[in-house]
Amino acid sequence: MWWRIKNYLWLAVMLAGIGFTVWLERQPESPRKSTPARAEKKAQSQFVTLHDARLVEHRDNDGDSFHLAHNGGEEHEFRLYFVDAPEKRLHQYNGQRIEEQGRYFRGLSTDQTIGIGLEARRLTEQLLKSRRFTLHTRWQRVFDSGAGFAFVFLDEAGGKKEELSEKLVRAGFCRIYTQGANLPDGRREKEFEQHLKALEREAKARKQGAWRF
Repeated sequence: MWWRIKNYLWLAVMLAGIGFTVWLERQPESPRKSTPARAEKKAQSQFVTLHDARLVEHRDNDGDSFHLAHNGGEEHEFRLYFVDAPEKRLHQYNGQRIEEQGRYFRGLSTDQTIGIGLEARRLTEQLLKSRRFTLHTRWQRVFDSGAGFAFVFLDEAGGKKEELSEKLVRAGFCRIYTQGANLPDGRREKEFEQHLKALEREAKARKQGAWRF
């Protein structure tokens, strides 16, 4: 008698479990909760394109970073992916950085390194003032600064476009050094880095920019 009751109880438990599982499967899926960290990661995976940006005169502008205004005057500082232009002046905090930059260019002196930094700044300003360009950013912060990493594509003859870092490396004004990323046009990070290194080898062979010393 007891074993029959026990079997009935076991059968009832099994049926209840199956029924609960079926009920759960039929419930609508809950929306995934969004957290600030998840939202920031999603935002940084997608490029935002700025078509109407213009250069803003600023004392901190240099070869690889610059202030731009867009959207009716909203101003942001941007820094190029992949490249690092030499400092344009010496102060109490950047002496070691200037030494590192000089060593990269086969041992330039402090004055020579700063001179290249000023040439890089002039080239960047000239290009951003004279050419139409499109900026792509994911608002990824540059370390602990307020600047955001970006790609800047300059309009060329025949409808072609060239990224600003390509111009700077070809001129011998930048080292290939800092943060990289996949490009918004589909090129992969490693592919573009190798492309920049090829441009750097050409600049060395022609003794362009910093490679002329």
